[in-house]
Amino acid sequence: MIAPWKLVKEKDKYGIAIHNFHQDATYRIKLNVGETVHILEENGDWFFGYSTKNRALRGIFPKSYIHIKESTVDKSGPTEVIYPNQSHIVQEITSVVREWGQIWKLLYVKNNKNFGTIQQMIYELVRYRSKILSGTLPVDEMKEIKQLVTSKIDTGNKMLDLDMVVRDEHGNILNPEVTSSIQLYWQHEMATERIKKVTSGPTKKIPKVMTHYSHIFFVSVRNFVCKMGEDAELLMTLYDVKEGRAITESYVVCWSKEGLARDLDQLHNLRVLFTDLGSRDLTRERVYVVCYVIRVGAMEQKDSESKRVSQAQPIVPASRKGGPEGMRRPFGVAAMDVTLYLSGKIESDEDKHHFLPFLQCCDRDNLDSTLKKIIAIKEITQKEHKGQGLWISLKLLHGDLKQVREENPHLVLGNVAVARKMGFPEVILPGDVRNDLYLTLVGGEFSKGSKSTERNVEVTVKVCNEKGSAIPGVISMGGGIDPLNEYHSVIYYHEDKPRWQETFKAAIPIEEFKGSHLKFTFKHRSSNEAKDRTERPFAMSFVNLMQADGTTLFDMQHELLVYKVDHKKYDEGDIGYLNLPSLRSKLVDGQKHQINGLTLSVKDYFLIETNICSTKLTQNVGLLGLLNWAGNPDGLEESLKTLMKVDGEEVVKFLQDVLDALFNILMQNSDSDLYDKMVFECLLFIIGLVSDRKYQHFQPILDLYIQESFSATLAYQKLIVVLKFYIDNANSQNSGQEILLKTMKSLQYCMKFIVRSRQLFSVLYEGKHQEEFETSLKSLLQSITGMMCYNTDFTLLVQGACLKYLPSTIPDILKVFDSKELSLILTDLINKLSPNRLTKQKMMTVNDIIHSQLFHISECRGILIPVIVGKVKELLESKDENWKQVELCVKILSDIMELLFRTDIGSTVDDISQIMLIVLRTVIQTTIAMDREGPLVGNLVAVMIAIFRQMTPIHFQLYINHFSTNTDLLDFLMEILLVFKDLVSRPVYAKDWCEMIMLQSSVILKSLRYFSHTIRDRFSQSFEQQAWSNFFHCAIAFLTQPALQLDNFSQNKRSRIIMRYKDMRRETGFEIRSMWFNLGQYKIHFVPSLVGPFLEMTLIPETELRKATIPIFFDMMQCEFYSSRNIGESFSDTKRDSTNIKANFSEFENEMIAKLDILVEGGRGDEHYKDLFYSIMYTHCDSHATMKDLGIKFVKTVTRLMERLLEYRFIINDENKENRMSCTVNLLDFYSEINRKEMYIRYVNKLCDLHLECDNYTEAAFTLRLHSKLLNWSDNSLPPLLKSNRYPNCQTHRELKESLYYDIIDYFDKGKMWEYALDVCKELVKEYEVETYDYNQLSMLLKKMSQYYDSIMKQMRPEPEYFRVAYYGRGFPAFLQNKVFIYRGKPYERLSDFCSRTLNQLPNAELMNKLTPPGDEITESPHQYVQINKVDPVMDERKRFSGKPVCEQIIRYHRVNDVQKFRFSRPIRRKDPNKVRRSTAGLAGDVNSNANSEENEFASLWLARTVLVTSYPLPGILRWFPVTSADTYEISPLQNAIETMETTEKVLKDLIVAHRNDASLHLNPLSLKLNGIVDAAVNGGVANYEKAFFTSDYATDHPEDLRSIEKLKNLIAEQIPLLEIGIQLHGQRAPPSLQPFQQRLEQCFNEMRANIEHKYGKKTCDLKFEIPQSVTMRKNFSRNTSSSEHNRLSEVSLSSSDGSRSRVSSLTRSQVTTLKSIANFNFTQSFSNLSSNNVSSNSNNTAVGGVRNSVCLKSSSSRAQIFVRPGGGGGGGGSGANSNTLSPSKGTNKREKHKGGSMRSSRKAFSAQITSSGSLSGGGGNSQWYMSASSPISTPASAPITPNFPTSWMGSEGNHIEGSPPTVFELRQELTPKRPLRSEVERERRLSRPSSGQFQPSKVAASFMAEDGSPSPGPTSPIRLNGNSSSNRDSIATTDSTASEEDAGVPPPLPVKTREADYCNLPDDSLPPAARPAGTPTIPRVRNKPPPPEPVEENGPPPTPPPKRPHLRPPTERMD
Repeated sequence: MIAPWKLVKEKDKYGIAIHNFHQDATYRIKLNVGETVHILEENGDWFFGYSTKNRALRGIFPKSYIHIKESTVDKSGPTEVIYPNQSHIVQEITSVVREWGQIWKLLYVKNNKNFGTIQQMIYELVRYRSKILSGTLPVDEMKEIKQLVTSKIDTGNKMLDLDMVVRDEHGNILNPEVTSSIQLYWQHEMATERIKKVTSGPTKKIPKVMTHYSHIFFVSVRNFVCKMGEDAELLMTLYDVKEGRAITESYVVCWSKEGLARDLDQLHNLRVLFTDLGSRDLTRERVYVVCYVIRVGAMEQKDSESKRVSQAQPIVPASRKGGPEGMRRPFGVAAMDVTLYLSGKIESDEDKHHFLPFLQCCDRDNLDSTLKKIIAIKEITQKEHKGQGLWISLKLLHGDLKQVREENPHLVLGNVAVARKMGFPEVILPGDVRNDLYLTLVGGEFSKGSKSTERNVEVTVKVCNEKGSAIPGVISMGGGIDPLNEYHSVIYYHEDKPRWQETFKAAIPIEEFKGSHLKFTFKHRSSNEAKDRTERPFAMSFVNLMQADGTTLFDMQHELLVYKVDHKKYDEGDIGYLNLPSLRSKLVDGQKHQINGLTLSVKDYFLIETNICSTKLTQNVGLLGLLNWAGNPDGLEESLKTLMKVDGEEVVKFLQDVLDALFNILMQNSDSDLYDKMVFECLLFIIGLVSDRKYQHFQPILDLYIQESFSATLAYQKLIVVLKFYIDNANSQNSGQEILLKTMKSLQYCMKFIVRSRQLFSVLYEGKHQEEFETSLKSLLQSITGMMCYNTDFTLLVQGACLKYLPSTIPDILKVFDSKELSLILTDLINKLSPNRLTKQKMMTVNDIIHSQLFHISECRGILIPVIVGKVKELLESKDENWKQVELCVKILSDIMELLFRTDIGSTVDDISQIMLIVLRTVIQTTIAMDREGPLVGNLVAVMIAIFRQMTPIHFQLYINHFSTNTDLLDFLMEILLVFKDLVSRPVYAKDWCEMIMLQSSVILKSLRYFSHTIRDRFSQSFEQQAWSNFFHCAIAFLTQPALQLDNFSQNKRSRIIMRYKDMRRETGFEIRSMWFNLGQYKIHFVPSLVGPFLEMTLIPETELRKATIPIFFDMMQCEFYSSRNIGESFSDTKRDSTNIKANFSEFENEMIAKLDILVEGGRGDEHYKDLFYSIMYTHCDSHATMKDLGIKFVKTVTRLMERLLEYRFIINDENKENRMSCTVNLLDFYSEINRKEMYIRYVNKLCDLHLECDNYTEAAFTLRLHSKLLNWSDNSLPPLLKSNRYPNCQTHRELKESLYYDIIDYFDKGKMWEYALDVCKELVKEYEVETYDYNQLSMLLKKMSQYYDSIMKQMRPEPEYFRVAYYGRGFPAFLQNKVFIYRGKPYERLSDFCSRTLNQLPNAELMNKLTPPGDEITESPHQYVQINKVDPVMDERKRFSGKPVCEQIIRYHRVNDVQKFRFSRPIRRKDPNKVRRSTAGLAGDVNSNANSEENEFASLWLARTVLVTSYPLPGILRWFPVTSADTYEISPLQNAIETMETTEKVLKDLIVAHRNDASLHLNPLSLKLNGIVDAAVNGGVANYEKAFFTSDYATDHPEDLRSIEKLKNLIAEQIPLLEIGIQLHGQRAPPSLQPFQQRLEQCFNEMRANIEHKYGKKTCDLKFEIPQSVTMRKNFSRNTSSSEHNRLSEVSLSSSDGSRSRVSSLTRSQVTTLKSIANFNFTQSFSNLSSNNVSSNSNNTAVGGVRNSVCLKSSSSRAQIFVRPGGGGGGGGSGANSNTLSPSKGTNKREKHKGGSMRSSRKAFSAQITSSGSLSGGGGNSQWYMSASSPISTPASAPITPNFPTSWMGSEGNHIEGSPPTVFELRQELTPKRPLRSEVERERRLSRPSSGQFQPSKVAASFMAEDGSPSPGPTSPIRLNGNSSSNRDSIATTDSTASEEDAGVPPPLPVKTREADYCNLPDDSLPPAARPAGTPTIPRVRNKPPPPEPVEENGPPPTPPPKRPHLRPPTERMD
């Protein structure tokens, strides 16, 4: 049977995990070490409970893993709280460290600067916690650590932006539930100030405010190091430098010659307390600790061998008492400045040792002069003190001796010496009886007498009584030594004017003081010991301590008379000398002053100084007369008058005696009229004296006297009479206003004397005459009240003083008077004062009354509160804006509410009612009116919160009912709801005042509950829409305030709030829901106005709240759906007649969508809300018959919107702006779909701003066009939905559209998209020209258009590259997952740069290194994978370009813009199935050929070409668009080889043309290209093609490829003449250093030519290497358009290894047509025109021009300008295939490189192509070639060809010219060199290479022709010049659609064409058949170019050359 679970004991409910517990079994919860758990039940070895980290998850865990800590359960809140039985500070440290630890880790992740600081603070808190838990700390240290801990916590919370912790005065955290609202506010204010001081800047040590009247300076002697051979006395004292005297008694340490204290018991306890120091002593200008060192021994010092320190042998202490052993001789002084320690500027520490340097006395120096020498020296050096000195430690302690012993027992434990201040302390307590005489031996002068030298004078001092006997034990040298019977001074050697400055104390009993005198004897001390024994005193002096008038000896310096002693006559017992004068001032001239044995020595004198500290004896005669008034009653009046002139310090010393004397006079004197008033005035004088700030510390003494020593039982009668007399005569100007003012100021103590006297009388006489006393006191109080009625100016001060001091009498009056009566009198006093008189003082009096005991009595509060609160209300409502008065009112209300929160003052229900009814409305209105930044608003709100907090349901009901009408009630509700809403919307309190804000929220929620019932009950029948609306808005503002969003808080804070207040959002939500469904038929009034607020409420992430409130939306839908179409009809009307229902909820829907957009973007909502909304709303709509379809559609729309908005919000703060743009476009599409124009425009503007941030001006323009399309060219006003914040001044469609267009044009201009800008301009032109006739604008616009056209033709524009990016994996956001995009690159951005940029934005993504489609393991993985490759744009066919001569500059733009189709190729390996089958079957065949084919990789290299189509053309509103379709087809190895050959030929031809026209180009690209073709050392050249495709097996297996094989052979053969020209040109330009390389090229070429011509025949090339005899330059004519300075004629990129580029031009179709009409060329070979749109990826380095892996570029033919002149022909233009890269080349990201053998070889070929390519930019070059008719360039003399001239010539206008002489055609290839822009790296590489030795452009190549015109080969070159041409049918320059690449997957073989077509690379459909005969014979070699046809008309003018066209350039791929 399973044992049942048992509840655990309350003390065992708290546990800590001591091991990790991570079991995955059922019901188990996981725990980590250190995690706290709350245990609920137990069963065997298991506990059941939950972790404090997740209280919702409950489960079991093993007991052995938990350490139980004894705990306490607090059940006072809504949920029980379990906490361990530890001190509050330990619990707080634990909680704080846990919370900080989590944040600290985040600081590390964010690299926050506070990381190290918080780490250090955490360590310190843990260390403090350990110390506290150890339990070994003393009380004072525990208190100090607690302060440190709280300070650290407060500072750390401030740094981490956590909530402020509110504490009480002991540092404990306040519990808001038992703390009043006012107190909580005050504590927040104090905590703010405290934290501000701690955290503001460097923490300066703030001196503590001294509240103590007494201070003690603690000094401990650690060691004395000195070279000394005798015993010594160390006298330590505090010395005031300014006054030049000691201020304290001395502390005496007897030090032995062995270096130890003489008293071994005190060896380690040499401590002294310098007591009685006052605040003035601590602020003295300069104070030193001084140690006088007096040697005790022989007259002359005995030398000591070494220093004596404390490790010497123990000694036997001296035993003689009553005086020192031997003679006291001066030795030296040690001193140190301690001013800063006394003032507290430097913190003193008893553990720190200080060194007092010692300075020895010189021969004639005394101790005082040595001290002054030390003080004068700023710093005593080592040389001066020689390491000798005193080591001490010190500390300043506060309080009297008793207090210090309690607080610092470790310092003052045991027998510690005390050295008092030589004077009175600041406060003399009544029990402190003192009678000390401080005597200072100043100096003297003594004659030699019978001595030959000056005497060694020693003074002996005794205190003798009137009989002459010495009083024993009354003399003290200081603390730490026993009293002496007599004092012996220091002896100065041979000094007749010794200066001692020695101070000691004589503590004489008071009874013996009056008859005592001081007796001084002077004795010579001899250095001879024997003589010294016989020496006797040679003189004496004396002085009496009391004077004849009874006063003591004055505190001053006295010069004593010195009497010589004749020992023969002198008797020591004789006291006759007392009759002699003792002081020089008493000496009478002419008298003889001598007595038995004593004779006055006139010349000698002796100086002393006395200072008497006595509480019983005075030096003031007047004070003495008052104290002894009974002995002289006649002088009483004079004594009373004299008292008021006595110095206050003297009076307060004898305070008790003076008061006793005064009250005795008052009681015992019968002449009341005379003496009562005088005594009263004296009392006022003394009370005023004690009240003075200087003597205010004597107030406790006066209080103590009244309470304990005062005994005048009948004094009250006379005091009341005198008081009433003065008060009744207050308005009489004759009476003493000054006395009355003093009376009012002393009213408190007067009343104390009256009350105490009456109490003594009652005790003595058992309460007799009580009624009589009450009557007289009441009469006195009424007199005071009556005095308040006066309005005269001279009573103003008296009234003010009375108001100020009267409340202080209340505690005493209450002891003897009825509290109710007193309350009535006080209210009467407040009311009688005129309204505008002393207002401030009156309110201060009110505040004092509140703080009195009277306010603690319930009945008295009932009397006082209405009056007080009424006065407060008057002031708050008054127009007078007096800030001080408002402050007082707020303080009064605060104090009242603070007091009423207490539980020890009786019932407060009636008090709260009074306050609520009188002042609550005023407080609310004042809060509304008060400035939110004012200093009082927080306190006033706290008052309002306190009132509402202490109101019970009865109070609420009472307050609601007290409104007489519903209108008044409605006004109140409006006010309070607005105030509540304002408080939560614009918080008064700082955000870290968590406790205050939560208390405010709980009070507001409580109030809202009551007010909701009020609104429901009072304003449902008589419906008040505003009241309901205000409630909803207030409640929702309350619910959505940041302070209640628990999900944003830490677990610790969230738990704390829930335990104390629960989740207030849920309760508010349910209240709102209840109110909504109580609206009934009035709901329609709040649709759609409340949609936004309710949506905000439902978006709160609290599941129960969402479930309860989302159905409100369905209810709103129904309300609008069933509402009437007719205005004025109500809900009940439509219920009766359903034909008028609206039948839609469009307003609700619009508002919902608009608010949802704003709120979700602002951070509200989540996936859970979306799903919950869909689930609840779909269910409701689905079950509703009428609204089902509309409702479900709406729900789906909102859900889709939320999906997009959540995506948008997810990335809105992402650094990746591209993702933000994507989500913005998604939202654009959505709002466009649902036709929300205002939302659509909102996101158009956001997208535009994003583009402008990224400088995407083109995209920004396209984005603004979206907005412009919503507008029309009309003057209609703009509806609100179409308005834009960008153009606030535009009011009509036309204005806004025009503004948009100008911005669009500007952005297109910045983006260099002038073609698009022109389109917009044209639309504007039409408007200006046809509609508005605004010719000014039209003029400016046309000028701008002119600039744009000019820019198109002249300015250089970077061509963007396009990239395919595929995002695979579920780790991406939903809008990217497993989708493919085409990106438009930035200007000059290559693949490597694009990859780096993309991967930087996707730090978690992995780059895929293959282009093969991924499988499910990639697409469905939770990770991120990216596939990036370059793609080529495919230009759309444009019919308007077909057959037209279009400038290359224009074509180049359209090639890369407005494109929607892209392509790329991927190599694949596939074996020929025929070969595999033949190999398997063992068929016989050409074994070698077969073997070679098997080994040849080119036979199996296929290309997979993919064509991609995007959703929109690029550029567009984004720089990328998703791919909507992808089509892949394959290209065979043979077709690949053909494409590769075409590309190679094209690149080579472009290089040759470029170098021919610009001799300044670097030779490197041409060198590399030629070398790669003719000397293919890697892959064997064209031999690989021969092995792969030219075998019988291949022909047998692929009969369909025969024409393609023939084409490949022709291409191989056609390469030879082109190579010949290239090598010839290279030889001409090569410097001497490259001649060996040139020879190698020629050798390899000759071998290659011989081989190829033998196999495939000899071909010619239309490109000629011209070698004119002489060069004649002429001007160009028939130039088309402007000089193409900025025209780039070709875009075929021929990148060389040094980064140089060249451009090649080509002929246009019109030029070719013209040329064909006037010339007839003969060709030796016909071959197919090849398509230029194929992609090759051949790895044959040699045969294909060194291209190992290339992809064809789309390119147009190079254009040539041809001029016809008599006598010759020439020129030509080449074209070639394009290339396209599949993956990055050198310099790109290594991650892109493909793996595998075939890919590596392809990459090598590709790299080779890149290395060997270059580019040329043409435009405006003047290089021309002229040829004579007798010497064709390319025809050798041995094989002439007779030209067949036509019979007519063609004129310049197309007419025939008969009979004209033969003409020579000049074929002119005009190319203007121009460098394109290139990167800095490329430029630096190019410029850093040495010169290649090329010729300058003006130097034409050396002639290769002899003088007779026959060819003359160069000396080193056997090369023949042959003509050759390559065809490019699909030229972009003509864009003939018949050759489009899209016509078939693999382009078909093209028909054989004549040389005209081959020459121009263009189809010639326009030529007549006669111009290109089909049967032209084929001859092996072309000897020369055919002559031009004869003119038709013989007499016509010479033909005009065709006009020169702007040069077009084919597209280029910059493969770097």
